[in-house]
Amino acid sequence: KHRHEAQLLSTRFVLAAGAVPFHFDAAGAPRRVLLAYHTPRATWLLAKGRKDAGEDLAAAATREVTEETGYPCRLHVVPRMPTCAPAPSLEAGEFHFEPHAPRIAENSTEPFMLTLRPLEGGSATGLGSGMTRMGTENGMLKLIFWYIGAVDVPYDPADATMTAMKPGSHQLAEGFGEVRLFDIPEALERLGFEGDRELVRTAVAILT
Repeated sequence: KHRHEAQLLSTRFVLAAGAVPFHFDAAGAPRRVLLAYHTPRATWLLAKGRKDAGEDLAAAATREVTEETGYPCRLHVVPRMPTCAPAPSLEAGEFHFEPHAPRIAENSTEPFMLTLRPLEGGSATGLGSGMTRMGTENGMLKLIFWYIGAVDVPYDPADATMTAMKPGSHQLAEGFGEVRLFDIPEALERLGFEGDRELVRTAVAILT
């Protein structure tokens, strides 16, 4: 028997994580998004990167934000997160089957989106309406798990620059120059890739 699936050796895929790092006001509403300017590409991006061996994906997401921007970042606890992750058992030994179906998880830090990105000549087809084939014959596949993050600095409605941060430990080496907090509409205009804009729009919709 054969399933409709693809299996990749560990040398053929890369696990990565990133966050949409919001700046929340005192009432907990998302007001700004932290972006980093990638000088070689001449474009504004969301921070992300590969997870280290043995590292949790969620930890990798916040670490990458801090390394590439210098801003402290933490996972934001989302009051109502759409997810297919089953609810945890309430007691040891308890088990109840949950179907593969979306649900709303309360106070969750689960990833809210996954990006599948071919590397080194690979190709992906059918991603828009449901993946029908994944072509990685000539390359690798990068899986990027995205989380909703919070920039861990006080919110000042009159000042988007905040206190000057020291460059992140990997910021300059990885080609990132200016780092700024933009109001959400401006962040959507500044981002250079439609995929990144979709991430921000989706995260805002989940939070509001």
